[in-house]
Amino acid sequence: PCNLEPDGLARSVCRPAAQPLAAPSLSDHRRRARRSVRARYRPMVAGNAEALLASFKAAFEAEPCNLEKCSEYLAQLKLIVFSGLPSLVGPSESSVGGELAQSTLELACFLSIRQEDLQGFERHVSQLKMYYNDDKAQKPSEQKHPILGLFLLHLLASDRIGDFHTELELIPLEQHENVYIKRPIELERSIMEGNYAKVLEAHKDFPKTYYPLFMERLMETVRLKVGASLERSYEHLPVKTAAQMLILSDVAALQEFAMKENERKAQEEANGPGADMTPSLARRAPQGLVRWEVKGDKLYFKRSEERRLAIPALDIMVNTIGYATDLERIV
Repeated sequence: PCNLEPDGLARSVCRPAAQPLAAPSLSDHRRRARRSVRARYRPMVAGNAEALLASFKAAFEAEPCNLEKCSEYLAQLKLIVFSGLPSLVGPSESSVGGELAQSTLELACFLSIRQEDLQGFERHVSQLKMYYNDDKAQKPSEQKHPILGLFLLHLLASDRIGDFHTELELIPLEQHENVYIKRPIELERSIMEGNYAKVLEAHKDFPKTYYPLFMERLMETVRLKVGASLERSYEHLPVKTAAQMLILSDVAALQEFAMKENERKAQEEANGPGADMTPSLARRAPQGLVRWEVKGDKLYFKRSEERRLAIPALDIMVNTIGYATDLERIV
């Protein structure tokens, strides 16, 4: 409309006409319906998850523990907790949903250890980090440091030194004094120093729950490291001395270890140049022409003449590349 001013001039006041509201589209109706359904069933879903989690805990803590039943509970919990409902998935969107998901994954970690499923354990720890690194969490979990400590021990026992230091860097420095984090750190230092006797002592002091699986694997890694040094340094050794240096209980255990060592070397030799030859605590450049043999009261390291006269150029090259790779990961 135009307003007539006192001077007789008409000045137009531009006012846009009100636009009619657009009718809600079909997608808007569906979106509102989904939100309504989620709001209506959210308490019911959370209640079912809490009841199922309680049953899972009871079955897990029972003696003897039925691992198959626990696996069934875990599968049902994952379907409910991680079914895509925002209130139960995001750690910061719902404290109740975040606690449910975190508790489920923590129990899944311990269940994987009991089942000796190391891939499952590593997968569940990776999922847990989303909750452990959430700054909006109301209170830290009591299982955080035990699980992270077990994960560090798993990396150390798997001879993944680069990954070990990467994970350690992600843990705040003030938490390194926590007993669960401090133990793997001290073990790694002892191994790097070659103080394997200290590793053996630590093996006796660790708790009997959850740790034995990783400590046995770590002891096997240490034995391979010691064995690599022995076969480079000696032509033969008394069997008792060799068993003691390899942290083995008796001569029978030494014979079994020597047989497995020969089989492992034969497998590496059969794999040929295409295999992974990066050296590490447990995997070094193939020594295919060095065989272990227990005869009488001696352990012999038998080398062929070709091995004696060969220039270890390949070993030097592989070792140098391996050390450079590990340093790059750590630094």
